[in-house]
Amino acid sequence: MNLIKQFSNSLWNFHSYRSLSQMKGGKSFLYILLLFLLVYLVGSIYTGVQLSNIVDYLQVSLKDYMPDFRLSEGRFIFDGEMPYRIEEESFLIIIDTTGQTTKEEFVGYSSGILITENELINFTWGKEDITPFSMFGPLEISKDIIVEAIPALKVFITIILAIGFLFAFAGKLFGILVLTLIAFLPNSLFRQQLTFQNLWNVAIYSSTLPTLIKLVNSVLGSPLKSVFLIYWGVAITYVFLGIYYMSKSNYAGSPGLIPGAENSGPNPDV
Repeated sequence: MNLIKQFSNSLWNFHSYRSLSQMKGGKSFLYILLLFLLVYLVGSIYTGVQLSNIVDYLQVSLKDYMPDFRLSEGRFIFDGEMPYRIEEESFLIIIDTTGQTTKEEFVGYSSGILITENELINFTWGKEDITPFSMFGPLEISKDIIVEAIPALKVFITIILAIGFLFAFAGKLFGILVLTLIAFLPNSLFRQQLTFQNLWNVAIYSSTLPTLIKLVNSVLGSPLKSVFLIYWGVAITYVFLGIYYMSKSNYAGSPGLIPGAENSGPNPDV
């Protein structure tokens, strides 16, 4: 059974789940690897484009609208009017090297940053973390240096997304393991004799539609807030239906699957 047929059968042909459950471990693993890779690439391209646009916007905004500034010999020098405020909902940044701004300015904000001549103070829910500029020693930073360095963030984002695939796929396999354990319930309920390998394959193919749902939800900007529940609800439903239709074929006259049956003879569909 080729990959396209595996994909289509896993979506709407529950009668094929007996054949899918007998798929060799290497083929089912290749299926979920390629499916997840495709979904991850689509999601990463969407995310990457968004982050790239944010980086470009940040670079232009910093270059055209932010006054010149520099950090030199442990002192922060700002050429704009002060206090200089950047406010976004419950987040506040104030740049003031004159010493006139007090901590009371951040009351009512969940987080904020105060940049003075000698230190950077980070406020988070009433707690403050002070970073003195003297700890940077002879390091010099200026607006022009930051503007030129911002495009490098795109390379960093690409590396993070590539590494993220490994962790995301590991999480996917763990989810399939959990779904496999859940599959023992319908296996017992419908009196099937499926092996762990059979149930692992059922879990893999049952996750096809939920994986696509998560992808579409992500691309559309996450309109479904309960996508986690939807994912598991659909996946578990597919597991039950797939094993249920195996039992229906048993009642129609097919012998029940016994452990090791997947290797008992040639299977033209595999």
